[in-house]
Amino acid sequence: MMNPDPAIEYQLALAFAPLDKRALGFGFGAAFSLLLTVVSIVSLFVDPSHNVPLGLLNRYFYGYDLTAFGILMGALWAFVAGFFWGWFGAFARNFVFAFWLMLLRIRSDFST
Repeated sequence: MMNPDPAIEYQLALAFAPLDKRALGFGFGAAFSLLLTVVSIVSLFVDPSHNVPLGLLNRYFYGYDLTAFGILMGALWAFVAGFFWGWFGAFARNFVFAFWLMLLRIRSDFST
């Protein structure tokens, strides 16, 4: 049997390393918050008559409106929602990979 290349082993270890749930949550939260803020501000300048139905986000993000305070409230809610989805995505990915590796190890143990 040949010895595997250490560079390939290192790359595989990085590919299968668990994701940091908190870091991915903060990343998604910041991205969602920034996206909502930019879209709201651009909507105010491009469409002052408010024909774009961004007010519907008030149904999901309590306090969101096309005012300075409302955009801040929407950004906070978008951060919370983004953090949740990022954290849950990392958790699900880590769980699926751990379960898959466990199944591979069990199959390997039974096949010998």
